[in-house]
Amino acid sequence: MADHHKRFERAWYPRLKPVTRYLVDQVRARIVPEFEARGFAWYADYGGGDPKEVGANTIPLQRREGKEWPTVEINFAPRGLPYFHVGFAALPPTCKRLGREPVPRERAVAVYAPAYFSLCKGRYRSYDGRFGYHYFSLRPTRRLRAEVDEAISLLPVIFELFEQGIPEDWLTHEFGYVAKHVMLGGSWHIFEERLRRRAEAAATA
Repeated sequence: MADHHKRFERAWYPRLKPVTRYLVDQVRARIVPEFEARGFAWYADYGGGDPKEVGANTIPLQRREGKEWPTVEINFAPRGLPYFHVGFAALPPTCKRLGREPVPRERAVAVYAPAYFSLCKGRYRSYDGRFGYHYFSLRPTRRLRAEVDEAISLLPVIFELFEQGIPEDWLTHEFGYVAKHVMLGGSWHIFEERLRRRAEAAATA
């Protein structure tokens, strides 16, 4: 079993360019504590400690209590670009890989939950859950601080959903926005529908 926290600290973080390292430091100093204050922790054995399940460029935060474990993944750009995404889900005792293979939640990641969501800015109809920038900024640190500010302002959306529970109708929703700042990224329902359509197509071929 690999220690995810050490992989992040030793294998990924030291290789970042200064501007991306600045963004990571901002996230760790300002966003992570917001979750820790609500009982979330960065577990070294997240995803069963399997490096194939979670990348070294991810900060996983989880609250291991209740019927469903609130789970958040702050995913930084894999190539070290200065932006990140925030994904979240509630993990039941048994999750599913690709919507089919049972996986105990002790070894699961957010995308194995009944539904997986992304936090979005809500400005456009298409996905806009990227915080940071992709190409170029004349004032990179100022831009990144502003992006982190915006992400922090939207965190209550996640906290409220975890406290009240994920709406049942979201679990069977089609891919896309389910609320102004929440996009459904995947679900068991979507996987089942894809399999059903493939089976129908094969039967009529």
